[in-house]
Amino acid sequence: MAMAVMRDEAAAAVFELSTGVHASAVVRAAVQLGLADAVNDEPVTLEELASAVGARQDTLGRFMRLLTVYGIFAEVAEERYEHTPTSRALRSDASDGPAGIIRLGGDWNWILWGLLAHSIKTGDSAFQAHYGQDIFAYFDQNRQAGEAFQHGLAVVARREDPMVADALAVSDGERVIELAGGKGNLLRAVLERHPGVTGTLVETEQALETVDPALREGPLAARFSAFTGDCQTTVPGGGDVYLIKQTLHMWNDETCLRVLGNIRRAAPPGARVVVVEQLLTGGPGERRARLMDVHMLLVAGGKERTEKEFAELFHRAGLSFGGVRGEAGDLRLIEAVTPEA
Repeated sequence: MAMAVMRDEAAAAVFELSTGVHASAVVRAAVQLGLADAVNDEPVTLEELASAVGARQDTLGRFMRLLTVYGIFAEVAEERYEHTPTSRALRSDASDGPAGIIRLGGDWNWILWGLLAHSIKTGDSAFQAHYGQDIFAYFDQNRQAGEAFQHGLAVVARREDPMVADALAVSDGERVIELAGGKGNLLRAVLERHPGVTGTLVETEQALETVDPALREGPLAARFSAFTGDCQTTVPGGGDVYLIKQTLHMWNDETCLRVLGNIRRAAPPGARVVVVEQLLTGGPGERRARLMDVHMLLVAGGKERTEKEFAELFHRAGLSFGGVRGEAGDLRLIEAVTPEA
C-alpha cells in the first residue's frame, strides 16, 4: 500500500531499498528451515514438505507462496512444489552454493546491522558494544554459532584458496609462514601447488587443535610445521614469505601496525609480506567491497583499505611497499618487503 501512493520515482526507489531486509530474511529462513534440502528431483506436496522440515502446514504454505515470487521453487500444481535453479542453489550440497555462507552470519549479524548508526556515530565495533566481548570470545561461548561461522568460512576458502595459491609467487626452497591461518586451508593449498616450499602455520593453541589433517599426516606433513602463538604478540623468524589473508581488515590501523611490526622484527632482511585482501578502488562496481568495509566496522572495528592506505600502513610499520602483485577473484595480493640489514 505504501508503494502505491509513492508517485515520486526517487522516493519509491529509496523505499524499495529500505525493504531489502525483507528479501534477506526470506532467503535466510528458507536456509534455516532446510527447504531446499527437503526437495529432490520430483515435486513434493506441501504436506510432505511441512513434515520434512517440521513446520506448520498452513504457515509454510504462505511462506512457499512468497518464495515463488522470488523464483525460489515453483508451484507446479496446487500446493505442490518443485525446484528452480535458484532453490537448487540453496541446497547444502550445491557446488559453490551460498547456504553455508548465509548460515555464517547467524543471529548476531542481524543485530549488528541494526546498530549501524551507533558504529557510524562512535567508530566503535557494534559487536563489542552489544555483546561486551569480541567475536571470537563470543564463539568460544556459543559453539553452534562458532561452528556455523567456521563452516561458512570453509565454503569461501574452498573457492578462494586455490586461486590465492596459484597467484602467490614462491620459489623452491622458500618457507611460507601464514599468520592467523585458522585450520591451515590456505597453507595446504600453497604446499599442494608448490611442492618445493615448506610452510608454517601460526595460530593459537586452540585453533591448532583443529588444523587440517592433511597437514599433520600424509605427504604434506614433512613440509609443514606449526607455531603456537598470537601474531599480535609474537611471530616466528626464518620466513621468506609471511602470508596473511583477510585478517588485517578485521583490525584498526594500530593493531595492524603491531602485527606488521612483529613481522619486521622477526623476519630476515628482504623477506616478503603478502597481504591478501579486497581493495577499495573507488570504482562504480565495488558495492560488495564497500559493504564489507562497513561490515568490518560493525564486527570488529576494522575496515577495507585502498592501495594507498596499504602503502601508508606498510611505510609506518617500517616495510617497503611492493605494490599489488597478483589477484585471486575479488582478492588482491598486496606485498611489502622487510628492510635490508
